[in-house]
Amino acid sequence: MILPNASLGFSNVSFVFTSQNAYTSMELYYAVLALFSIFMVCSLALDGQTKPFEKLFAAIMAFLFSFSNALASFSLAIITPVDAGFIQQTGVGNIVLTQQAAIVPAIVMQNTMTWQVVSWILLILCFVNVINCILVLMDYSRIPGVKKGVL
Repeated sequence: MILPNASLGFSNVSFVFTSQNAYTSMELYYAVLALFSIFMVCSLALDGQTKPFEKLFAAIMAFLFSFSNALASFSLAIITPVDAGFIQQTGVGNIVLTQQAAIVPAIVMQNTMTWQVVSWILLILCFVNVINCILVLMDYSRIPGVKKGVL
């Protein structure tokens, strides 16, 4: 195995890559997931008769965050250091002079097919929630005594 930038003059620390995210930042993913949860709970908890616009806004934001979560669920991966074996330096007569353990980065997938399916089902449910909020808003505008065109 040929390791680029591998030299016996460096310690093992130079081969260790810090645990970092490959595609999607896990912190960002969890933040968007938390925002989705907050807006989803708000859209479900708000009363459509007294606050229809707030309910619609929360439903639309939950839909947007669920869409970004569903797309990001395909690319969740983490780079982690993995033991790759040993690097040996040989001298005259193929005598091993020094031997050093080598560590290389490897991509570890964090997502599962089940989580992707759950994310897309949540997206569909959020879309149904937006449609429901629009229907509630249309019913609100038909209530007698409600001033039309006044927010």
